[in-house]
Amino acid sequence: MPKPWHERDTRLMETQPESRSRYRYWLNIPSRWQDGDPYGHVNNVVYYSWFDTVITRMLFEHLVLRRHDWNAIGFCIESQCTFHAPVTFPESVDAGLRIGRIGNSTLRYEIGLFKANEEKPCATGYFVHVFVDAHTRRPISLIDPVREAMKHLMPPGCIQPAATQLAEQTMTQ
Repeated sequence: MPKPWHERDTRLMETQPESRSRYRYWLNIPSRWQDGDPYGHVNNVVYYSWFDTVITRMLFEHLVLRRHDWNAIGFCIESQCTFHAPVTFPESVDAGLRIGRIGNSTLRYEIGLFKANEEKPCATGYFVHVFVDAHTRRPISLIDPVREAMKHLMPPGCIQPAATQLAEQTMTQ
């Protein structure tokens, strides 16, 4: 039986200390009053919303979504968030994103959330999309323009595993 996705993946996030310099795309996201919980900090579920916001914004800006030449949509098949420090209203976070892995039909986004003027993240995590045909819902390969755009968001020294396609085929069957 194949290993779970997270055990097969090369985890760049765990091999080096996190810092702002390791992220390639940025979006500032303000917290809202309604994001708070009874304990006075932003509720955990909001962090996932921030992950989704930075990913979706980047995908639109890099012309990945709603392309006329690629009828694909992304399904989240795995996500994870590690909390390091609380965020409170009215703080904003700088959401940093990099591409951790480019597969045949998948992208792994790695996200760091940073408070203003802080070098260490208040949260880190990842989000994996498998891209599928919008009608059949079957995995489809990333097209070259998408692949090229995403390569620019990979940090220097990020190594793609040799068995990426084989592992991915097993995962999406």
